[in-house]
Amino acid sequence: MKKIVFAIYFTILAASPLLFGAVHTYAYCLISLGILGGGLLLLISAIRRNPVSGAHELRFPGTGPDLLFGLLLIFLCIQIIPLPSFIAAYIAPESYTISQQAVSPVALLAPNDPSNPWYALAPYSHPVRLSIVRWTVYGLFYFGLTKLLNSRRRIETLVILLIITGCFEALYGIMQTYSGSEHIWWFKKVFYRRDVTGTYINRNHFAGYMEMMIILAVCYTASLASRSRRKPLTKPKRRKRTHRNRKNSLKKHLTDFLAAYLASEQKFNKRAITLFAGVLMGVGLILSASRAGLIAAAGALLCVSIFFVLRRSLRRQGLIVLSLFLITSAYMLSINIEYTANRFQSLGRSLEFRSRWTETTLDMFNDFKLTGVGVGNFQYAYPKYQAAEDQKLFIRNAHNDWAQFLAEAGGIGFLLLIIGLGRYFYRTFKLWRRRRDPFSSCLALAAPGALTALAIHSFFDFNLHLPANFLTLTAVIAIGNSALHLRQHSATAKMLHREYTFPLKYTGALISIGFLALLFWSAGTTIRHFVAEAYCNTVPNSTLNRNRHPSPTAIRKAIRWDKHNAAYHFKLAQALIRQRHKLMPDKMTVANENKNRKETIAALEAGLRLNPFQAREHLRLAFEYVYWSEDREDYRQWAAVADVSAGRAAELAGQHDPSLHLKLGHYWVLRSFILPNADPERQSLWDKAWQYYNAVQKIDKSQSARDKIKKYVRRFYPDFQMIPVQND
Repeated sequence: MKKIVFAIYFTILAASPLLFGAVHTYAYCLISLGILGGGLLLLISAIRRNPVSGAHELRFPGTGPDLLFGLLLIFLCIQIIPLPSFIAAYIAPESYTISQQAVSPVALLAPNDPSNPWYALAPYSHPVRLSIVRWTVYGLFYFGLTKLLNSRRRIETLVILLIITGCFEALYGIMQTYSGSEHIWWFKKVFYRRDVTGTYINRNHFAGYMEMMIILAVCYTASLASRSRRKPLTKPKRRKRTHRNRKNSLKKHLTDFLAAYLASEQKFNKRAITLFAGVLMGVGLILSASRAGLIAAAGALLCVSIFFVLRRSLRRQGLIVLSLFLITSAYMLSINIEYTANRFQSLGRSLEFRSRWTETTLDMFNDFKLTGVGVGNFQYAYPKYQAAEDQKLFIRNAHNDWAQFLAEAGGIGFLLLIIGLGRYFYRTFKLWRRRRDPFSSCLALAAPGALTALAIHSFFDFNLHLPANFLTLTAVIAIGNSALHLRQHSATAKMLHREYTFPLKYTGALISIGFLALLFWSAGTTIRHFVAEAYCNTVPNSTLNRNRHPSPTAIRKAIRWDKHNAAYHFKLAQALIRQRHKLMPDKMTVANENKNRKETIAALEAGLRLNPFQAREHLRLAFEYVYWSEDREDYRQWAAVADVSAGRAAELAGQHDPSLHLKLGHYWVLRSFILPNADPERQSLWDKAWQYYNAVQKIDKSQSARDKIKKYVRRFYPDFQMIPVQND
């Protein structure tokens, strides 16, 4: 059974980077299901009968990162657990304020509603649910590999697989870049056409993968150094030399010499091959032109070399790092690297916008200091804080994983991360100081080296959001941890792992039930997400020609499979609006138009109940309320409901989004036009519209912005003349 799981995990590690880094739905869902299935098989194999008592027991290894996985998993679950309103308001006041905006504005028509709803710490729970699934998958993958890598032979097998995959990535990237094909498999590259990216779309993600593989190749090459042979404590007894004894002795010495020579020859060849592999991946990293990748790799190699130097018995292995650097430099002298070098000249400009994104992300953290905005909610909450210079961009990630995790998980989540990492490093280096075997001591440094590389790179990019890179990091940590716990230097060495043992009848049964519940919930969530995305894709996928505007029927099927994804409801509203515009004014009756608007309103309300961050959807809902109730007798009540939605949009819009301010101005112009000329409220609504129009013109001083205002206002007021911008 373990061999089957090892084959599954082996395949996943090789396939995940080849599938564009496993960023697309079909890739990470299939990988997740494979890991979850392997976890189920490992649970079955972990139940054993005690040979003494005869009772069944549950056994699993205890390792350094187990506290990190456990703490963050519990924290993610807490983020989506509904709490009474007074507790949620006390712990996370900003999240509570945003969650209140998920309540339908129609509730204003029933002000005496006695309900006291509960709120979660994360205003939008769907991304946190997916984060729980991913974290469960990564944790199972790590603990599964830790259990499977129970001998040197298996450890080396996995190391060689990763190095071969890394070499293929580098070779394929160099070939597809410099041959002029400019394709990744069937997908034609749009960006980074001059850069080596392997099978990744983004050069920085390719560079992150290369960093880990270079560190692994260096540590594995160093681990192949021969052990020093100790002299025996006592001299062997000398036997009486006879002709036969002399003949047998000579034959034995010759056999031992040949065996030792062949073994050393094989080990030398293996060291030379792995060193060359490291050089090849180093060339690929340089040709990727990723500045952060080069800096991170250099920092990680420096870290590993320091540990080699600190231990006298490993100082000779430290020459491998120098050899890798010199050989790579010699290769690069014969290759034109002017493009890569020139990119460092524009480093200041790149740091400028990355620093701006980090600063605005920290502004978000200041509003969600304790528990964060919700892991995965960055892209939904960020538009409120987005700088004016970036308004034409849709920023999904902060390009600084440290700042983004701080904003998403808050101070508590970040503290748990530091505690978990600190415990792992402390236990790793404590055991590393006691190990004397070169294989264990050298290969164990691959894990902290890879972590150091990605920790540095994470200040500039978002490598850990790629499933392939996170799985590879997890595998490298498992390799280092397993090598560190090898009992002895042999191909079949057993482990020094501490094992947790629980009787299956009591504690073990509870643990097994909880594990199975988490596993099946994760598998069910993954399947529902996969099928729903097949009907209506909301996860970006540039490599497949997916329909960006599916029919309302397909979107409703997606909602039936995954009702927690607010994007499906918003897409349904957009599809209904497109359908209405396509049929109006000739082919749609008044009754059908009202039905369409009612369905659109229901879809928008359902989406905003799930995800209240969307300022544009709040404003879209306000427009729909106004148009739907224009001829109704209770128009003023519905206008008040629409104004609530518009007010929510204004609160979430921030101060630097000219397009949203423009639409807010349009809304208040429409509201003023519908009122009778003698209505005293009309002027106040007109003034409110011009507050937003003035904000637009202060942010965007172009003539096109003024033309957009003039064009819309003249639809209702044909004699309108532009009003000068009023300074505060």
